[in-house]
Amino acid sequence: MEGQVKSFRCGAAIVLSSILSAVALLLPFGYAQEAPSGKPEEAAQLRLRKTPVKTRLYQGKTVEGEEKVVRPGDSLWRYGVQEKGLPDKLFGRYLVLVGSLNPHVKDLNILRVGDTIFIPIKPDEILGIQVPSAKGQPGQPKVYRVKKGDYLFKILRDEFGARGKTELLGAFEQVKGLNPRKKDWNILFVGEAVVLPRGEAPRLARVDPTKPTDVVGLDYGHKLPAQANLDLLEQVVGALGHETQRRGEEVVTLREGKVHLDRDAYPVIHNPKSAQKVILDLGEKIPPALRGKLESERPATPVVSVKKGASLHDAVSSLLSRLGFQSLPANRPVAVQDRGVGLQVKGEWMVTGSEQPSGTPEVFIISLTDVHGRTPEYIRTYLSLKGMNLKEILLPSSPLGPVSLPGGSKGAEIERWPAEKKAMVDSLLGAYQIAFSADHVITVSVQEGIRLDTKADRYFEAAGRKVAVFFYPVGDAVTKALQEKNGIRAVEMDLQALSSREIIARVLDSLGQRAAYRENRFSATGGGSKDKVVITVPGFLLADRSLLITDREIPRELEPFFAEKALKVVYFH
Repeated sequence: MEGQVKSFRCGAAIVLSSILSAVALLLPFGYAQEAPSGKPEEAAQLRLRKTPVKTRLYQGKTVEGEEKVVRPGDSLWRYGVQEKGLPDKLFGRYLVLVGSLNPHVKDLNILRVGDTIFIPIKPDEILGIQVPSAKGQPGQPKVYRVKKGDYLFKILRDEFGARGKTELLGAFEQVKGLNPRKKDWNILFVGEAVVLPRGEAPRLARVDPTKPTDVVGLDYGHKLPAQANLDLLEQVVGALGHETQRRGEEVVTLREGKVHLDRDAYPVIHNPKSAQKVILDLGEKIPPALRGKLESERPATPVVSVKKGASLHDAVSSLLSRLGFQSLPANRPVAVQDRGVGLQVKGEWMVTGSEQPSGTPEVFIISLTDVHGRTPEYIRTYLSLKGMNLKEILLPSSPLGPVSLPGGSKGAEIERWPAEKKAMVDSLLGAYQIAFSADHVITVSVQEGIRLDTKADRYFEAAGRKVAVFFYPVGDAVTKALQEKNGIRAVEMDLQALSSREIIARVLDSLGQRAAYRENRFSATGGGSKDKVVITVPGFLLADRSLLITDREIPRELEPFFAEKALKVVYFH
C-alpha cells in the first residue's frame, strides 16, 4: 500500500494539472496580513481608529469591552498580559473570563486571523486585582512596555530620569519593590510590563543644569572651546601615553641663548618613552621667528598653535598629528570581523601609532562620554585582543564611578540546533511552541468522484492557519487543491536542494513571520552615542520573541552583550 501511495504521489502533479486548470484561483494566501490598500499590516495598524465600546454580560454584570479583529501574531497572552498588564500568574483566570464572553470560540489556544473576539477593557476590575495604569495621576506608578533594544539602565535613565550611580541604584530599589514578581532583572522581554514610579528619581546630589547630562555624540569636541577645556585635552594625550606639563618653566637652548617658557601659558606635551616634546601655543602668542627657531634647532621642539575660539576637537587633532599619530577617516568606523560577526567602533579621534611586534600599527579610538564605563569592559578587552585601544574621556559633569546594577552580566542564553534538516525544522517549530504531527495523511477532493490521499511530513496550525509541510516536491496542482478544497497551505521544501537558511525562511513564512536573513546591527551604547560601538551579526532576528537565529559563531568575549539585551541566540548549520 505504501508503494502505491508513493507512486501516486509521483504522478499526482501530471494528473491534476489538467483537471484543475479550469478551477478559479483562490485569493492569495496571507490576505489577512495586508491592509485594504495592499500595504503591509504594520502600516495599516497605524491608521486604526479607536474601537467603539461594546458591552456583554458576565455573571449578571455588564462588562465593557472592544471587539478585536484577530491579526497575524495576536494571542490572548498579548491581549491580557502585554496590553493590559495582567500578572502572568493570573493568565488562567483571564482565559476563563474571555472564554465566557466569547462562547463562539471553541479553542482559546488558536485564534483565527480575521475572526472577531470580545476583549474586556478592564479585566483587572472583573477579576478583582489591581494593575497600575499608565495614565495614572502624578505620583502614582505607571506601566512601561519593554521595547526592542531596551535594558534596565536605559529605562531608568529615559523613563525615570535617573542619572549617576547613586540615583540609578536608588531607582532600581524602587522599581524592584513595585515589581515583586520579577525575579531576574538581567533579562527583559520585548512587550514585558514593568511598573515604574511616576516622576523623576530623587536627586541625591546637586546637578548643574548648564552642564551636559545627555549622552554625547561623536562630534561633541567640536562644541567645546580648547582653551577652556585643557583638562580634557590633557586626558586625551594621557590616554595615548603622553604627559602634559603645566607648571614651572620650560627651558629651550638655542644658539642665541636660552628661552624660558611659562608652562602655565604654554603647556608642554611630553612623551616619557622617546623624550619627545611639543609646545602648545594657546592663542598663537609665540612670534613666528621664535617658532621657526624652536622647530629648526637640534633637537627640534615642535609648536602647535591653537587659534582663539578653536575647538577642542581641532586642537587635539593638530596636536596628535605633530606627535606622530596618523589620523583615520572620520566617516569610516574601525571594524573587526571575527567568523562573520563584526564589531564596528567610532570615536571623536581615531589614530594609529607605532607598529606592534606583529607588524601592524596600534589603533587608538578616543571618545568623550558622560558616563564612565558606558562601553562594557568586556568589549574593551575584546578590542585590545585585536590590537585596538578604546579610550573614553569622562566629562567634568559626569558621575565619577562606573554604573553597575545588581546582578552583573551573565552569559548569553545559547542553543544549538541539530545539523540534520528535519530536526532543525522541528526545533524551529518548538521555538514557537507549535505542536505538530508527522506523516499526517490528508484527503483532498480533486473534483467530483476523485480524491487524493497525500501524506504531509509535518502538519500544524499556527496563527489561525492550517499548514502542511512536504519534504519533497508535490507540484502546483496538489498545492492548489489543498488550498482551495481543504483550506490548507502547502509548503514544499526539498531538503536536499535547499540550504538551511532557505528552509528556516520558508518555515518562518509559513508561520506568518516576516523575517529575512540579513545583517543585524546592535548598538552597545545608547542615546547620541548609538553609533560609537556597533555589533553586527548576520541571521534571522525575531524581535517579538527576543530571538536571534544565526549560522555565525559569536565570539565568547561578546556573549555578555546579548545576555544584557535579553536576546537568546540560536546557532544553526
